[in-house]
Amino acid sequence: MGKILETLLEGVEVIEVHGNPRIIIGGLAYDSRLVREGDLFVAIPGTKEDGNRYVQDAIRRGAAGVITENPVGDRSRKTFVRVVNSRHALAALSAGLYDHPSRKITLAGVTGTNGKTTTTLLLESIFQNAGYSTGVIGTLAYRWGDRRRNAPMTTPESLDLQVLLSEMVEDGVSHVVMEVSSHALALSRVRKCAFDAAVFTNLSQDHLDFHGSMEAYFESKRLLYKDCAGWGGKSLVSVINMDDAYGRRLAEEIGCNLWSYSIAGVDARVWVKHADLKRSGIDATLGGAGGDMRIHSPLLGRLNLYNILAAVTAALGLGISREAIVEGVRSVSLVDGRLQRVPIPAAYGFDVVVDYAHTPDAMEKSLGCLREMAGGRLLVVFGCGGDRDRGKRPLMGRVAARLGDLVILTSDNPRTEVPEKILSDIEPGVIAEGLPLVNADPDERAERGYTIEVNRKRAIELALGWARPGDTVFIGGKGHETYQIIGVQTFPFDDRQVVREYFENCGSHGQQVAVGT
Repeated sequence: MGKILETLLEGVEVIEVHGNPRIIIGGLAYDSRLVREGDLFVAIPGTKEDGNRYVQDAIRRGAAGVITENPVGDRSRKTFVRVVNSRHALAALSAGLYDHPSRKITLAGVTGTNGKTTTTLLLESIFQNAGYSTGVIGTLAYRWGDRRRNAPMTTPESLDLQVLLSEMVEDGVSHVVMEVSSHALALSRVRKCAFDAAVFTNLSQDHLDFHGSMEAYFESKRLLYKDCAGWGGKSLVSVINMDDAYGRRLAEEIGCNLWSYSIAGVDARVWVKHADLKRSGIDATLGGAGGDMRIHSPLLGRLNLYNILAAVTAALGLGISREAIVEGVRSVSLVDGRLQRVPIPAAYGFDVVVDYAHTPDAMEKSLGCLREMAGGRLLVVFGCGGDRDRGKRPLMGRVAARLGDLVILTSDNPRTEVPEKILSDIEPGVIAEGLPLVNADPDERAERGYTIEVNRKRAIELALGWARPGDTVFIGGKGHETYQIIGVQTFPFDDRQVVREYFENCGSHGQQVAVGT
């Protein structure tokens, strides 16, 4: 697979070259520990570590050359290339080394604060029902055919992404759906990917610890349309949610091939004419080019109607048949950790729902869906992640208190923050909505109020103990996650397993719930 460095550097903004630019490059690495003999090491300045500190380690391990943003000087007999941007260079070098795999497939990217995972899985199902071999890259996993890999991050680093796409191409995959995070866009991970479709779901407060402001956050999302359009000579199908203010801003900039969608009646290319949101799922009639389309989905609520609309619009823009679209939507019965019902014994008479919502907007939409369907009280268990955007904490408290009847504040992934401090950041939002503090006692079943239980397992058990027939228990923030990060350690933890074990327990907990029925 060796390539001449000079050839790989085409399209890279090079400042100077020290040494031989015609050396053969066998591979790439941005982690010096992974360097093999003949590799090119790309030194990336990071937020926590600077790759330039590890140049000599990379050379000792056999690196044939180094890419850096730093002045080259006369460091060694190795080839050094100084570039304007190391991340841009890594993306271009990676795509070139692996022969631009994204040009050989239909690639759809989905970005936005909420809905990325569900929208990608709906698109995957639609492509599969159209007869295409499909791959998915996102939060839950990287998978295609019978192959599945854990996802250490939503969108892989550019080198890892090109390797992944190359493997998919080799295995005969024709269509790939990818969640594209704001971090990935800001850090150039998807640069040089040839997208056929780009979906914008929405934008609300999140990741401000990284981006600094909502405007900077929006600018990163915009890069999917601004910097990633046109690679490989493709014409980008731009799929935009017109019910979102940032979506409307983005749509104004799209010159052509805009595929807009709307539930709220905004002028759009695809829209909802009628929708029935039931406890059994969604029945909707969509209007648009080609006539009406009747959709049924087992997924729940208005937020999933938006996800369905996004996937349907993208599929129509890519020329997928209406039959495949209808069947593809119908075939997705659940999405791991997204408004996912956890089965419990029917005798208890209440519902338990686990959801990944970890932003104010996502929580509002999820709780709004459940509030529309709930016959009894809505019990809300949630927290906020540590070492992340603190500004959203009281906002999430307000949402939970406004839509929930009983709210239990608890740990999410506290990481290196003190859990009690995180909860004290959330609490003012709850208080602002007028929710009273109640005693965290399973024998005292308040109708309305909030309490604090730092231990997440005990918080979930408390909510289950308080619930009665007709109620809905919402456990938010972690969704599909099977771990909890406390300090710098990761421990096994699954909200769904806690619920299952609660009802499997024949001791006092189970009897306690039964008394309430």
